[in-house]
Amino acid sequence: MPVEGLDMWRVLKGAGIKYVNFIIADIYGRPRVDVMSIDMAKDAFIDGVPYDASSIPVYSTVNKSDFVAMPDPSAVYIEAWNGGKTAYVFTNTLEGDKPSHLDPRNILQKTLDIANRRGYQFKIGIELEYFIVSGNPPKLVDQAGYFDVPPPQTRKVVEEIMDSFAAAGLGDTKTHHEVAPSQFEVNIPYGNPVKVADSVLIYKIMARSVAAKHGYTVTFMPKPFWGMNGSGAHTHVSVWRDGRNLMASVKEPTPELRYAVGGLLENAISISALVAPTVNSYKRLVPHHEAPTRVVWGLGNRSAMVRIPYYAGKINRIEYRHPDPSMNPYLGFAAIMLAILRGLEERIEPPPPVSEVAYELEGVKETPRHLGEAVKYFAESKIASELPSEVVKAYVRLKEAEWQSYVEKHPWEKTWNTITDWEYQQYLLTA
Repeated sequence: MPVEGLDMWRVLKGAGIKYVNFIIADIYGRPRVDVMSIDMAKDAFIDGVPYDASSIPVYSTVNKSDFVAMPDPSAVYIEAWNGGKTAYVFTNTLEGDKPSHLDPRNILQKTLDIANRRGYQFKIGIELEYFIVSGNPPKLVDQAGYFDVPPPQTRKVVEEIMDSFAAAGLGDTKTHHEVAPSQFEVNIPYGNPVKVADSVLIYKIMARSVAAKHGYTVTFMPKPFWGMNGSGAHTHVSVWRDGRNLMASVKEPTPELRYAVGGLLENAISISALVAPTVNSYKRLVPHHEAPTRVVWGLGNRSAMVRIPYYAGKINRIEYRHPDPSMNPYLGFAAIMLAILRGLEERIEPPPPVSEVAYELEGVKETPRHLGEAVKYFAESKIASELPSEVVKAYVRLKEAEWQSYVEKHPWEKTWNTITDWEYQQYLLTA
């Protein structure tokens, strides 16, 4: 039986929780919170959290703004990194008595429901990269590299984050120093896409809070420094039917895996504005820094957009390397799933996998040059037509404004290979 809101309130009260932060995810994938004492939260767990939806981008207008966010008792996380007296609880917004189609969390849940009705179950995991920095403009705080033992200044931050990870309810994980100085990667555990998207938001809150206690900043900005690797959000996906992983095989990819890859590659340019959603994202998508620029796939090939993990010839999932940590994970995952569903149902065969370094390939499709181009592709895409039209229109409008704000100050042709103060102000603390 599903957990009831009142039952969850009783558990939290009995565990000594003092405050509850009810989370509403906005169109950018950023958490908005209503903070209540545990006693006041009792009614919210039963009847929902009333709020002014006109003050959150896209949700509503000022004349139709009385919305209710219903807590999800299965999506509760404890703020273990700050004494364990605060709980974060995710919500789903209602319009009247129905789920609001403007709530990104509802959109992802609806996409999952569509897949389930067609007989498919999706599991997603994500490798989230980030930098530990100081100041703004940011400065690197270590000079370590891939799999190096972190020096004391960043090691203490990472270890405290790891200590809090499982205690917060995020599950088990591992982490390591990445290729660039001051860069790390964490594995968000594999599972239900909505829960994984929730975990991404909680992890960002937790990592930033822990770093701040040590005098540092954690940034999920895709490309905080030119001339070195940026941060990706490599998204691992498997598709199941009747308890069987349709992507599991040895040596040769299954037909279902090929179709899934075909759907992703055919729609990759169209969904770029969702999985790489900022001006800064397109400074990450440049050759020779482990970010994809060519719309190709390969077995074990980290230069390809879609990599098939191929350890000892065993296959069980696909890895989509296009996304970065600034994406709204609810909208990003929904778009990825819709692209894969299209591939499966239309049996889209991808081109042959590539074994070459993809950056050196000629005559293949490439990622959009910049955000402005990506938004145009998205607005005209088949995937956009499968998402709520109000969300698509609002998202396009917001991203067009973001692009115009940038190019009015910094012509792309002159600044595509440098990180500007505009980007630091926009993304360093919020991406």
